[in-house]
Order: sequence, then C-alpha cells, then structure tokens
Amino acid sequence: MKVEFYDSKRKKKLLAQLNSQFGVTEIPRVLFETGKEKVRGFSGDLTIDELYSLDRLANVEFMGLYLFRPEFGYLRIGFDGALLLKEQFSKNVVSLSDEQVEKWMNGGSLEIGLERGIYIVKCGEDVFGCGISDGKVLINFVPKERRIRRS
Repeated sequence: MKVEFYDSKRKKKLLAQLNSQFGVTEIPRVLFETGKEKVRGFSGDLTIDELYSLDRLANVEFMGLYLFRPEFGYLRIGFDGALLLKEQFSKNVVSLSDEQVEKWMNGGSLEIGLERGIYIVKCGEDVFGCGISDGKVLINFVPKERRIRRS
C-alpha cells in the first residue's frame, strides 16, 4: 500500500482547513495518507525516516490513528480522530440529548435542521463521531463496528 507523508506546507494547509471547519488548532506531528485518501496521525518517538524504513518492511497504516479524509468538499473526521481532537472542537458541533445519542449510536440519522456541512456529534463531554447535514437530516457516519448492537 502506498503511504505518502505530509510535509510542513501540506500539513499547515490541512490544519488551516481543520481550523476553519472545526476550530482545531493542533494535530499530531506526523501525518500520512494511505489508501482511499485516509489521513492518519502518528505522535510516537519514531522519525519520518524511521517510518519510511518501517514502511518498506511492514504495513505503516497500522502505525497511526485514522483521523480524517476529504469528502464532499469537507474534512470528514473519523470516529477515533473525533475522540483524539475532542477538546479542540469549537465550530460545527451538535449537542444531542440522551435519547438522540441512543438513536445515533444505533446507526440512525437524526432529523435536525442544520446548515449543510459536516458536524461533530457530542452529548455533554462525550464525542460520538460526526455526521453530514443535508439541511434537514444529520446523516450518521458511525462505523458499524462502533454502533450499539441489539440483542
């Protein structure tokens, strides 16, 4: 699998987009893109040169945490990325009630009138991923493996 590491210029541009979209001001120090344009972050002790060497030996995709990917003209935050960056979100955040969170975590979309765009879903201090609004419905992006399983 092809791995492409971000240089400082590309990382700065990405951070500017994250800041304008969600208010995020800091991201992990090493960013790289893997298949399907997924941007992953790594904040361990390895240097980029060491990661390049490791990439030749093993699958580096497992090294970092999936943060986000460009989609629909926005950056779509992954479930783990939302948890990592949750303290920084100050824009495009939707606060849900307990009942709405239950429906959300069961995979349901919510009829909430929001402007078009991608939103971070929270309830209190907890983050529950993100969704995209078409103006009438907040469409659920919670991965199936993260949803509440019904018995």
